[in-house]
Amino acid sequence: MQSLTKNIAIALGVITIAFGGYYFYAQQGTEDASATANASVQQMLSSTEIFIARSQELDQVSLDMSFFEDKRFGSLQSFTKPLKDEPIGRSNPFATTNASAQ
Repeated sequence: MQSLTKNIAIALGVITIAFGGYYFYAQQGTEDASATANASVQQMLSSTEIFIARSQELDQVSLDMSFFEDKRFGSLQSFTKPLKDEPIGRSNPFATTNASAQ
């Protein structure tokens, strides 16, 4: 009976040491991950501050829209030609290019 108790105690001791080693190993990775996450948060905060500063600068800009109401601007003509309707795609997109004329 003593050898059975001794074997169980040794097995529990080995399991406890293995669990403790794994726990400390996992905690090391967490410290590295938290440092990376902290750096990522700091970068995001600095990007947000830059965005807010630029947004405030753009809010201060005012445009004079009277230019578009001028008669000279309204009298401009477009000399573009309308585009012709062309067929889109091919009947068989996997066919070779010379077979698409069918």
